[in-house]
Amino acid sequence: MKKILKNILFKKQGDRYSDNSQTKKMANKFLSFCMGIILVIQNYLTWGPGKIYQAKNISKNKNRKLYILAIMKNEGRYLDEWLYYHRAIGADGFIIYDNESTDNSKSIIERHSKFVDIDYTYFPGKSKQISAYQDAIERYRKKNVWILTIDIDEFLRPVNKIDVKKWLFSFAPNVSQILIPWTIYGSSGHEKRPIGLVINNYLYHSGPDFITEYKSIVKPELVRKAFMGHFYKSIGKIVNESGKKLWYYPYALLLGSRPSSKNFMVINHYYCKSVQDFNDKISRGDVFNYENNLRDFTEFKIQDKNEVLDHEAQFYLQEICRLKQLDEKNCKS
Repeated sequence: MKKILKNILFKKQGDRYSDNSQTKKMANKFLSFCMGIILVIQNYLTWGPGKIYQAKNISKNKNRKLYILAIMKNEGRYLDEWLYYHRAIGADGFIIYDNESTDNSKSIIERHSKFVDIDYTYFPGKSKQISAYQDAIERYRKKNVWILTIDIDEFLRPVNKIDVKKWLFSFAPNVSQILIPWTIYGSSGHEKRPIGLVINNYLYHSGPDFITEYKSIVKPELVRKAFMGHFYKSIGKIVNESGKKLWYYPYALLLGSRPSSKNFMVINHYYCKSVQDFNDKISRGDVFNYENNLRDFTEFKIQDKNEVLDHEAQFYLQEICRLKQLDEKNCKS
C-alpha cells in the first residue's frame, strides 16, 4: 500500500521542476496540512499538554546563539574552509560528530577550537546520522541556542548579505523550526578536483524553477524527535525562511510541489563538485542509510545544475582571510 501511495503522490526522481497545475498545487497543500495535523496529534500523545506548555514557555527567549550541527567522515579537504566560512557569517559554535574519519579532520577541528567553541564527538558505526542529531538535541535542550543542521558540502548563505542574527531575531517566539531551501551548485564543468576554495571554484547553480530540498534551524527544547536528515518533529510553528507557515516538510517530489522563496537565506549545496569529488562521495557511503547508499551518477546528472552564475558567497572572502590571519597571529603569540 505504501509503495502504491508513493507512486501516486510523488513524482519521478528526475522530475525536479514544477508545473502550472493549480489542482496539483491544492492537492499538495491539502496533503501537507494532513501531515501537519498528524504531527500535532503525535506531539500531544507523546509529550502531553504539560510538557508542551513548559517547552514553549522556555522557548520564548529570542536572544540565542547560533550553533551548526554536522556529522562528517573524511571531510578534511573542505572542513577548514567550511569552518572559516561559517565563522565569517556569524556562527557562535559548532557541534561536530566524527563518523570514523581517518584523515586530518580532527587536527583541523582542534586548531579551530582554540578560537571558536567546537563540541567534538567521535561517533563510530553505520547509518549514524539520525542518532547523532538526536544526541545533539538531547544535550542542548537546556541551552539557549538555535541549531542549524547541515553537511560539510552545505554553506548557509545570507541573501543580499543580511545579518544572520538579526534575521533569526525577527522570528516570533512560537517558531520552533525554520526550513531553509537549498540552491544546488553544479560541477562548473570540472572533471578533476580544482585547487582552491569551493566558493571560488563552483559559481554556477540551479535556476529559480528547480525544486530543491531544505535544511532546518531548530530550537532544541522544542524538538521531539530527529526524524530525517532534513527535518525534525518539533513542537510549535514551522516556517520557511521568509516566515511563512508550513504545516510539514515540503517534499521536493511531492505532487504539486513548488520552488521555495529565497528572500533572506539559502543553503548553498555544493552537491556535485567535480566528477572526482563525486566519486569520493560515493565511496564514503550514505551516513543516513549506509546499507542502501542512494548516491550514484544518475543523481549526479540530476543535480549537476550550472544555469546561473552567482558570486554572492565570495562576499565573505575578505572576512575569511581576516579570521585566518588573526588565528595565525594568535597562534604565534
